[in-house]
Amino acid sequence: MGLFETAIALIAKGEGGEDLHRGARLMRKAADAGHPAAANSYGTLLHTGRGVRQDLAAARAYYGQAAEAGLPAGMFNFGFMWLNGLGGGKDPVRARALFLVAAEGGETDAITYLGAMCMTGTGGPQDFDAGRDWWGRGAALGDNRCAFNLGIANAGGHGAEPDFVEAWRWFKQAERLGNPGAVRELERLTIVMTDEERRRALRWAS
Repeated sequence: MGLFETAIALIAKGEGGEDLHRGARLMRKAADAGHPAAANSYGTLLHTGRGVRQDLAAARAYYGQAAEAGLPAGMFNFGFMWLNGLGGGKDPVRARALFLVAAEGGETDAITYLGAMCMTGTGGPQDFDAGRDWWGRGAALGDNRCAFNLGIANAGGHGAEPDFVEAWRWFKQAERLGNPGAVRELERLTIVMTDEERRRALRWAS
């Protein structure tokens, strides 16, 4: 078993104590040896302070190492640090560029954030269609946040006329995917829907 795999196994069983600390030390060794996933994982340990002293600047550096190696999760985490100014400067334009590459690699966290940035015009031009498209891709990958966000977008008419039936469809999808807020939104939406809209929604669900 390699350094990275050993570190993962120790961290997984180590809620505290020597297993966790040893796993963190091995993860750093693997990261420093050039293992992209280890760099991302060690960055997360530094970010959260799990098994090591919290150090946001160091976390950012290790995330950057993983991103430089082309790891989508590393790109998302590095972009997150840039978006929020954690461990260094704040640059939403750079964050959005990193999220785009990570999203194209199927990273659902990046897809969720990129969709929101497109919708709000953060870090680049506002593009409602692109935001909806990214959230649609995320929902197709099983991400309940993206399905929920599409429900909000359709109910609120963000970039298009409000469509309560389409919103209901996405909230229902979010509910099936386990989103805890979807049930409440379905209840609120049902109150404002017309009888015809309710019938159309139920026909879709059947």
